[in-house]
Amino acid sequence: MEKSTTEIQSARRQEHLKFGTYGVSFIALGLALSALGPMLPSLADHLGVTIGKISFILTVSNLGYLIGSAGGGRLYDRFKGHRLMALALVLMVIGAVLAPLVRNFYLLLLVFLVFGFGNGLLDIGGNVNLLWVFQSRVGPYMNALHFFFGVGAFLAPIILTNVMRLSGGALTWPFWTLGILFLPGLLGLSILPSPVNPESGQEQETDQKPDTKLVILMMALFFLYVGVEAGYGNWIFTYATRLDIANDTVASYMNSAYWGALTLGRLAAVPLSRKIKPGTMLIGNYALTIFFLGMLLLWPTSPTMIWIGSAGLGLALAAVFPTLLALGETRMKVTGAVTGLFFLGSSLGGTISPTLLGQIFEYIGSYPLILTLFGLALAGLVVLVLTLTVSNRVGEKKRG
Repeated sequence: MEKSTTEIQSARRQEHLKFGTYGVSFIALGLALSALGPMLPSLADHLGVTIGKISFILTVSNLGYLIGSAGGGRLYDRFKGHRLMALALVLMVIGAVLAPLVRNFYLLLLVFLVFGFGNGLLDIGGNVNLLWVFQSRVGPYMNALHFFFGVGAFLAPIILTNVMRLSGGALTWPFWTLGILFLPGLLGLSILPSPVNPESGQEQETDQKPDTKLVILMMALFFLYVGVEAGYGNWIFTYATRLDIANDTVASYMNSAYWGALTLGRLAAVPLSRKIKPGTMLIGNYALTIFFLGMLLLWPTSPTMIWIGSAGLGLALAAVFPTLLALGETRMKVTGAVTGLFFLGSSLGGTISPTLLGQIFEYIGSYPLILTLFGLALAGLVVLVLTLTVSNRVGEKKRG
């Protein structure tokens, strides 16, 4: 029996309300995930530790993210998605409130472990629920969702730097401002009903089961991609200030230029994803990534090149994550568990890369940091070609 026009309009309205709520929540996520980079030097001074030691804050935060995203996948298969996303935001608020109050380094690690867990649980929740709401139509919406993430990531360095300046250099209000900005998403998540997996009642035919090789390759690609995205985003501020390329204020705007370009790139990818095949878009993204990192290798201490490289790299990386998720939706049955595997790869990249880069920067030098990012991008291109080859062999999944 066909649905009436009124029912269709009501369903569309519910879809758009859910999308708006996920968008607000992802602004909060962008704020959270890009906040630590600009705050690392201040946290190091606050606790009286070195940059190499404070980089372990990134490690435990990303470890928490890994647990929340990889483990959270199965939770979303079992429990109401909006309640889990609301819980994630609550944990993020608690972490933001406690972070500037804790002066013991190891206790602060625990705070950021919880904070990171909330980040991961929210991230996978927004993505998997969006996949369930829009299904085969998810491509443009996925890019738009990650555009909202970029908005938060772009605003974070600007907000934190200016709040810290207005508060006389105190750490309290920058973190507490973040906590306040995490709250709006809770309203929509509390009101709207949670979506369910539309394929949960279908029999899983043999040819619809996820291809193991494809899943592993996509996990590896998420790992390498996030290694570049998070690595650059977390360390460009410290790179620019410690090498006297820019002062704190200018470096924060360089950092925002990166996230801002990534945001604009995701906005541009919304209409482009309707016309360009995912594989073609991903190849173009990686070619540009390698180009801009190569430019930074040639002119590693040029302020002009840091500006151009930051903006260019943000644009180049913009559509990779949402396009990969959209590609996965067309090739396999997307459950919370499968999405959790993708996020396991991405969270491992977010855990290992920033910490590795911090140790390289502290004990080897600044140039090897850029060289490592370039190597990760090259490896990502190789894995992407293998992923697209296997993806074409698997073909599109059958739909009920």
